[in-house]
Amino acid sequence: MFARNKINIYDYSDYRKFLSDFYELEKSLDPTFSYRVFAAAVDMDASLLLKILQGKRHVSSKNIGTFVQFFRYKEGKAEYFREMVAYAKAKNDEEVRKHFEALQKMRPSSCRELDEARYRYFQQWFYPMIRSALDVFDYHSPEHAAALGESCIPKLTANQVENAVEALLQLGLAHQRKDGRIVPTDAHLKTQEHWLSASISDYQKSIADLAHRSIAETPKEERDISTLTMALDSSQVQKIRDILADARRSIVKVANSMPSQICDSVYQLNFQLFPMMKKRD
Repeated sequence: MFARNKINIYDYSDYRKFLSDFYELEKSLDPTFSYRVFAAAVDMDASLLLKILQGKRHVSSKNIGTFVQFFRYKEGKAEYFREMVAYAKAKNDEEVRKHFEALQKMRPSSCRELDEARYRYFQQWFYPMIRSALDVFDYHSPEHAAALGESCIPKLTANQVENAVEALLQLGLAHQRKDGRIVPTDAHLKTQEHWLSASISDYQKSIADLAHRSIAETPKEERDISTLTMALDSSQVQKIRDILADARRSIVKVANSMPSQICDSVYQLNFQLFPMMKKRD
């Protein structure tokens, strides 16, 4: 198998993407290589292997060792493959975080830097806030980090600001202009990684905590926090969600129409709709 030594398992956190890319690479090097040949090599039915490569099924616990033997992996890479399978099978946020962080510890630093930056961006509530703040604050270098942190609500340390700006630059979400000022880019962070939902849950919890603090710490004239409790037909909740989506889009249009040079603040807007009681049949 020509591709075995040409594909680096540490470049992946999704084992099915790794297997799929291996198959495509091997096929390009050896036209006789097929799903049937691959399946026979790992002692598996070809139709099951195809479903695994398509992301429809998982490798069973008993088949993990067969794949490890096929790739001739020693302890380090063998354990990494097992951890990738466990990560893909994780069912809740806690398991996802546990296995993702275990994978990161096992990867060489050159393979994990970008993934860790993306992970931190969604884990730290203030990273998106700092990105917006760069539109308002004249930030050129780490010597301005303390002043920017002092302007934040709640206040951030200079180290927190520096780490956020470094991650934004690394992810292409900010760049340094010719005049030296660091400003946001128009780029968006797109990812379909398994860890995203767990990280966003953490982010939303942190933002909810900030909203709670603002009730006591922010003057009423500088905030707008309202609540509405109502009886609904749960089968038609999507109508309310559509209204909220339209409202978000309208607010984004208003915000985007404000030139950055006239903006002097960064605001957080939360929409929250959740059930508080459900009648049982």
